[in-house]
Amino acid sequence: MKEQQLETRLCRAIRRIGGICWKFTSPGLTGVPDRICLLGGRAVFVEVKTTGKHPRPLQIARMRELERQGFTCIVLDHPDGIQEVCDALQAA
Repeated sequence: MKEQQLETRLCRAIRRIGGICWKFTSPGLTGVPDRICLLGGRAVFVEVKTTGKHPRPLQIARMRELERQGFTCIVLDHPDGIQEVCDALQAA
């Protein structure tokens, strides 16, 4: 599935559970995840990839930086992974 289709499905699913799914950009800093999903004081960063594709090394490094700060980062490359993002947002 193409990246744009996955992003659309992800945003729809996050809105259904009452969350926000914003496009995430950081001017002057490349490799940041595509989406930041927010719900009830929790944030999950999501790198969206076309099915079968993998994050570049810089993208992996940026996700590790965020994880070291205590954030959850998920690579989404298949519609089945959308539930994982929703579950992470709803986790206590």
